[in-house]
Amino acid sequence: MKLSDFIRNNLECILQEWEDFASTLAPLADANKKELRDHAAAVLKVVADDLDTPQAEHESIAKSKGQGPQAADDTAAEIHAADRVASGFTGEHVMAEYRALRSSVLRLWARQVDITTAGDIQDMIRFNESIDQAQTESMTRYAKMLREAQNLFLAILGHDVRTPLGAISMGAQVLMQDQSLPSKVLKVALRIFNSSKRMDAIVRDLLDFSTTHLGDGIPVDPHTVDLAEIGHGVVEEARTFHPDRRIDLVVEGDLKGAWDGARMSQAFSNLITNAVQHGNPETPVKVAMRGLPTEVVYEVSNDADVIPTSKLRTLFDPVKRFAIRPASERAATRTQNLGLGLYVVKQIVAAHEGEVSVRSSEHDGVIFSARLPRVMPNRRNDDPPPAG
Repeated sequence: MKLSDFIRNNLECILQEWEDFASTLAPLADANKKELRDHAAAVLKVVADDLDTPQAEHESIAKSKGQGPQAADDTAAEIHAADRVASGFTGEHVMAEYRALRSSVLRLWARQVDITTAGDIQDMIRFNESIDQAQTESMTRYAKMLREAQNLFLAILGHDVRTPLGAISMGAQVLMQDQSLPSKVLKVALRIFNSSKRMDAIVRDLLDFSTTHLGDGIPVDPHTVDLAEIGHGVVEEARTFHPDRRIDLVVEGDLKGAWDGARMSQAFSNLITNAVQHGNPETPVKVAMRGLPTEVVYEVSNDADVIPTSKLRTLFDPVKRFAIRPASERAATRTQNLGLGLYVVKQIVAAHEGEVSVRSSEHDGVIFSARLPRVMPNRRNDDPPPAG
């Protein structure tokens, strides 16, 4: 008996084994039959139909690499994953269901059929491919839903934090303007104000991190700006925040063009802050801005330990950077920051169709480079008219 026919003819028996196993998983301990079986029948019917569909060798190879045909609508496996998320399943639970299903079908089939022919073995290969495909669809949907929920949570958290943070900043400014207060109180007020500004920058990066995962990247509003003015402003602000550090700035060439000024200021500031945090405090942070015919190059360099190649690959991905840290370095007391700033830099530069890179050597230290093409989009109404 072909495996596809066996699945259709013995669907109830297979579903009963699925149900029995699902009931052993903690989230479904008190679930009814419909909840336990969920979309299992639909998944099995898709598998059976796939087994009966002719498949060339190149199609089999493509499917094994995750390059199989994509369904226009949600598949049964994707809908099943969404329901399992609602039931409180972990990723391990979803994987366990498919592992049990694979075992049940092959075990029950082997009881009725002597698996000896080339056709039987081919059926087994095709069946495993189909189960792998369903499992991949389920896990992809499961992971996507969790990521979206986590990023939405972070976005809401960031918005909620900004309200009390604004009140703290405003209160500090009121205290700073009251010259009748003792100098000690004014110094504390200034410290509170500066700390609130740093916190606001962190929250801004957190919001950008979450919103880029929920949408199509960081939104930008390019208009005519002079990056030289922005660069000078960012460096002066950094010098104010870090009076004990030397920050040098070199500006060359024409730096006027169409970019989102506020976003570029954010990116430049993040790169300088990163250099101050990780560089040798005894040596200067060097900032260079060069206007070339087709692009503008912004570089921040500092004297620091050589960054291993393995770490360079994940430098702009805070989640992966955190994941590969040893457990001993994940404790809050050992973690200076989560590296959201560099992630935001990359997203801002990408939104301007540019590229950001980093190189590290014992001789040159660590150098971050952002290359911004001179792309002029539609002009805004408040842009100055073109010369001539």
